[in-house]
Amino acid sequence: MDTRLLRTLLVLARTGSFTATATQQHLVQSTVTSQVKSLERALGARLFDRLPTGARLTEAGRRAVEHAREVLAAEQRLRDAVRGSTAVEGDVRIGAPESVCAYRLPQRIADAALRWPGIAVHLNAVNTRPALAGVRSGTLDLALVLEESVAVAGLRATALGVEQIDLVTAPGVAEEERYFLLEEGCSYTDRFVRDLAPTPTITRFGSIEAVRSCAVAGLGHAVLPRVAIADHLDAGTLHSVRTLPETTLFLVTDPRRTPSAAVKAVIDAIS
Repeated sequence: MDTRLLRTLLVLARTGSFTATATQQHLVQSTVTSQVKSLERALGARLFDRLPTGARLTEAGRRAVEHAREVLAAEQRLRDAVRGSTAVEGDVRIGAPESVCAYRLPQRIADAALRWPGIAVHLNAVNTRPALAGVRSGTLDLALVLEESVAVAGLRATALGVEQIDLVTAPGVAEEERYFLLEEGCSYTDRFVRDLAPTPTITRFGSIEAVRSCAVAGLGHAVLPRVAIADHLDAGTLHSVRTLPETTLFLVTDPRRTPSAAVKAVIDAIS
């Protein structure tokens, strides 16, 4: 059985949303739907009830989730045995944008912690410039940045996937030049501002929650990653005015430094 189907099962069971699952897996929603149907056919049971409020596990689905975790853990143990891995422990320091820290990393870090309890991951919510500076200085072991491209002398940048970005507002809000955006240094909001007509009204926050709350309250428009608003889009409390250019998620490391076994394990978990 393709273990990718099991990973999709676990993400959908956790999010309850095909949209959010597609975003977290860097897939289109039709692929998630197809993978779930394929798994249901292979197991001969309906795993989810498709409801207006989202996808809900059936009794068969709950049993499948329990065994899926065991299968994926066994797969990892097989990989470890073949590679001859030894004890993996120690601190791993990661710099990443708030949206990545909040929506991309927690589950993957939790999975890594289950496999290697000796790892301690320290997340720093930072934008691109301090993240790259941290990797260069050695205060960070690795960084995840959202940019159109990354070309920094001495650092290695590996594209992991793309992040969908939307201009959103609450239903019924008229077109107006009032925007709630993340603080300067956020690549996709800075790019959006560069393309705006003159004299818009812009309020910037350092928190995705603050930006999203203003948009949900109908105070104006916001620019946010799809992963941060998927539930609101599904519930209809926000709608996408238009899709903005995608931004790429890069893993940045310093090839001059030899990563510890713990750093390698976390890189494997998030890649």
